[in-house]
Amino acid sequence: MTGIENSRWVAVSALGAAMFAIGFSFAGVACNTRDVSVREVAARSADSVSVPPPAASLGSVARVVNSAPSVLPGAPVGSASAAPSSDKLAPELKAASDGLKLKRIVVAHEIENREPVGSDEFALGSAPVYAFVEFENVSHEARSVRVMFQNQDTKATVGHVKLTVPGAAERFRTWGNTRLIKDPGHWVAVVSTTDGVELGRAPFEVKG
Repeated sequence: MTGIENSRWVAVSALGAAMFAIGFSFAGVACNTRDVSVREVAARSADSVSVPPPAASLGSVARVVNSAPSVLPGAPVGSASAAPSSDKLAPELKAASDGLKLKRIVVAHEIENREPVGSDEFALGSAPVYAFVEFENVSHEARSVRVMFQNQDTKATVGHVKLTVPGAAERFRTWGNTRLIKDPGHWVAVVSTTDGVELGRAPFEVKG
């Protein structure tokens, strides 16, 4: 091979090597451009759409479900929290004291056949007011109790009727009454032992 041919071969080889290098660089740039583009798209997507992690999403849903009020279809809002009006004047019975237990207390207009008659609302001047009581006394000794009527607004008391419950009585009914209620308002009949242990009470209204 002559010197001229050698020169041409070297030039062609150099040109081929240069073109290969340029192609490799273009391929590298293209690959780098594609990688950067994918990352940018992912970053832009993450910035434009805020998606909470699955655990946080479930926690938010749980908080919403747990805090939502339970309302039946067709039920008026707030009806579940309304207390029955009958509970307002419900009697309250305490624990037994040395075998003596108050089983029932009813404020009434009168007593018929040893049972209370009338409602728990009274008009001023419609005396007397009765406090009917039913006891159980498991001890063998008689016990003394007191019935009084108290104005819940002024704390004034009237009545103070003393009653005796016989021993070994499974069911003993009796009552006390007063004609001294002179003021309208919220009243309560209170039953207690003579040493001050309250056994129960029953509220009632006196209309003026």
